[in-house]
Amino acid sequence: MAATALLATGCQDTIDLDPLDDSPVVESRVRPAPIIGGTLVVTSDGLAVAADPDRDLLHIVDIDARDELHAVALEPGDQPGRVALGSDGRAHVVLRGAGALATVELTSGEVLARHPVCPEPRGVAFDSGDASLYVACAGGDLVHLSEAGDELKRVTLEPDLRDVIFVNGEVMVSRFRSAELLGLDGSRISIPNQGPFEAHVAWRTWVNASGDIEILHQMHDTQDVPIDPDPDDTRPGDGAYGGGGFCETGIVNAAVSTITTTDDGPVVNTVMMLDSQLTVDASPHPDGDLLAMAVPGAAPRDVADFFGDDFGRSSDESFMVSPKTYRVEFRGGSDCGFFEDNPEPEPEQGQVVAVAHDSSGALIMQSREPARLLILDAPQPFETRDAQIVELAGEARLDTGHEIFHRSTESNLSCASCHPEGGDDGHTWRFTEIGKRRTQPLDVGLEDTAPFHWDGDMDDLDMIMGEILAHRMGGKRQSEPRRDSFERWVFAQQRPPADDGRNDALLVSRGEALFASYDCTRCHYGAALGGTTTELIRGEQKQVPTLRRVALHPPYMHDGRSPTLEHAVQDMIESTRQTTAPQDDVDAITAYLRTL
Repeated sequence: MAATALLATGCQDTIDLDPLDDSPVVESRVRPAPIIGGTLVVTSDGLAVAADPDRDLLHIVDIDARDELHAVALEPGDQPGRVALGSDGRAHVVLRGAGALATVELTSGEVLARHPVCPEPRGVAFDSGDASLYVACAGGDLVHLSEAGDELKRVTLEPDLRDVIFVNGEVMVSRFRSAELLGLDGSRISIPNQGPFEAHVAWRTWVNASGDIEILHQMHDTQDVPIDPDPDDTRPGDGAYGGGGFCETGIVNAAVSTITTTDDGPVVNTVMMLDSQLTVDASPHPDGDLLAMAVPGAAPRDVADFFGDDFGRSSDESFMVSPKTYRVEFRGGSDCGFFEDNPEPEPEQGQVVAVAHDSSGALIMQSREPARLLILDAPQPFETRDAQIVELAGEARLDTGHEIFHRSTESNLSCASCHPEGGDDGHTWRFTEIGKRRTQPLDVGLEDTAPFHWDGDMDDLDMIMGEILAHRMGGKRQSEPRRDSFERWVFAQQRPPADDGRNDALLVSRGEALFASYDCTRCHYGAALGGTTTELIRGEQKQVPTLRRVALHPPYMHDGRSPTLEHAVQDMIESTRQTTAPQDDVDAITAYLRTL
């Protein structure tokens, strides 16, 4: 971690495309999954409960004693995520990899129960009114359980659910990539565009002390993005992809939206942050003025070049700028967030992926690697660098491929900016030279699916790292061993279908037969159901995408023209057969695709 500041003048970043990163390659025995953030909660009696998806552990720490009481071992591949505090000293932990919810007694560290809920649970919330739980699933189900694990009700909303919150006694659920809120009554709250920026990727959603909803999310540019801008057209401070200079907003920015519910409808106030990198969690200080944020994407660069030696210097490139404070300031006629220049913990202390405050205002930070908690007791965040460290159990998970994927480049972009959690941001970019291109997901298993990109113009990941990471994003070129490590890590990212087997079996079977009879298998074949060829579609040569997890990745087509899976099915039938399919056929094929 290193210090950060916002300089008022002198913003003259220059991106050097020549440097080569030949740092040694490190690959952990179990390669870590993409960062999910938001894995830390603090109890009213001073316990920190930290889920560790990299090590399949649940850490229970006495904050005052600075002591880990229990390292609760879960099953290999469980990938624990969100934690909800229940009654009688229990915590309920989402197990993303196991499709289950675990209940743990905090005093003893005993796993009391495991309850299957859905293939990919993400969010969990405890309703103290009736001692029940709500679990949000990636596939679109919201599961209501008793605290004992009995299923009370299951409601199917829309795919890509994330966090569960209670607003004025009503249940609402966020959607991850679209950064929307859904109510059980069919209501929807969307975040309005901020000028040319569109909301995506709701990393964390919570209800603040005033009863307002707050969402930590990203804002993505909808303007033309130059792939290779003319140097004469760039402004001082501009980075790669035409933006992201040190004093400029980039094409992806962290933001916080506050939503106030009124009789006339929701009122949304969004604040974007300058100089922001991949930001995955936030915690409001008890006084309400500041947010602490987990920024694991910040680059481990030599910050003395930007801020002067008084701010410190990164001594170990393995670790990144992580915790920051944030406030709102009025600048140039618009509200603009920026990161405070308060001193931060020393750079060797860790890569923070989750943050929380206790009732006294102490800031608790969870470091992914090394596994530890950092505790700041200052009355205001970051008044001191003297964070106290509580080492946590578990072997190292430092991994070169994982680091390259999440580390920010000079343009403040990381691979995870557009591919959060190893997937995609749901955004359709507008590139000056080639037009609209929708971000493609990575968590579908990319091995043996070359060529890459919609135009099939990237032969392999080596080409992507040279052209995209180094050239367009302003990152360093990588040595061959580091490129190989990155490729192995990316190819390992393949999540299973989010289908829970509850679809109409006859409809699915009919859809599979129709998929073949409409000749969809001519292009979508093999284990990946596509991904290895390019085909002429509507006069344009385009890569055939894999259909793995296709239900979770709208909008569809290279230009994002199909907002729903049903629309995409009809679009492809019209494009390839010059006919319109009956709606019953579309519904059946869609039901089949949702199982992939």
